Amino acid sequence: MAPGRRFFSVESATAILPQILVWLEQVRQARQAKRKSEADLAAYKKRLALSGGALPNQNRLAAYADQAKSSYEMMKATLDRISDQGVELRDVDRGILDFPARMAGDPIYLSYQLGEHSVCHWRKVGEPYSQRRALLAAEHGQIDLDPLP
Repeated sequence: MAPGRRFFSVESATAILPQILVWLEQVRQARQAKRKSEADLAAYKKRLALSGGALPNQNRLAAYADQAKSSYEMMKATLDRISDQGVELRDVDRGILDFPARMAGDPIYLSYQLGEHSVCHWRKVGEPYSQRRALLAAEHGQIDLDPLP
């Protein structure tokens, strides 16, 4: 967790979660489009090789490359939006998000995984995701609040 980063409360993480989930879906779609373009390009090149040296259609090659590039750029821009909000995307496929926070002065991550109803887990900084635990009602009061930027 970098110094000067935003710290979240459970409430502020929950409040920003809907927008982050929209962006996460955009990242997932852009990544899927990029992979499809790359697979289409590879299949096209394979067909060319199997055809005995047919000349490639340069427009088709350019279209595959352009689609892959624009999908990558959209994915990167959306990942930057998520990061700019102070949220750390850990796993695109599983939709694992970490929200930097502090509990009783110690750095932690409030943790969310796609499909959960809210931000309701946490783990210590440095602990693997597998060690996250449910956030108990009594722990809510231990989350330190910082003024938002």
